[in-house]
Amino acid sequence: MTVDEFLAWESHQPDRYELIGGQPVSVEPSTQAHSLLITDIVSLLRPAVRGIGLRVLINVRVTLGDDIRYPAVVIDDGPFVADATRPSKPVAIIDVDRRRDWSDLPDIRYLSMKIGDDADQVLTLLQMRTK
Repeated sequence: MTVDEFLAWESHQPDRYELIGGQPVSVEPSTQAHSLLITDIVSLLRPAVRGIGLRVLINVRVTLGDDIRYPAVVIDDGPFVADATRPSKPVAIIDVDRRRDWSDLPDIRYLSMKIGDDADQVLTLLQMRTK
């Protein structure tokens, strides 16, 4: 399946999928614990990036070659595009309960967290940027 075919197909699915190796892969529904950790991450990051030109995004797709993934949180440094479904210029990706390789995305910091981790560790991603 191509990226364009996947995007057309995905728009009609009731559940979330990622495109990995040309195949749609079902994304497990969030648990309350998973959602709470993501909320804590966003709550820490939003005030930390306010005023330095970064945005904290959730539920956006990131393209990695011919794969499409949905990380838990993305820190974006590009221009704001209200109707965009992808970050303009991602600088950091945070995944929760999914260990994946993002090394093919140049200049992007990555943090993998699991339920039970201290959300404060996401603030280390911001040490990369000062204005």
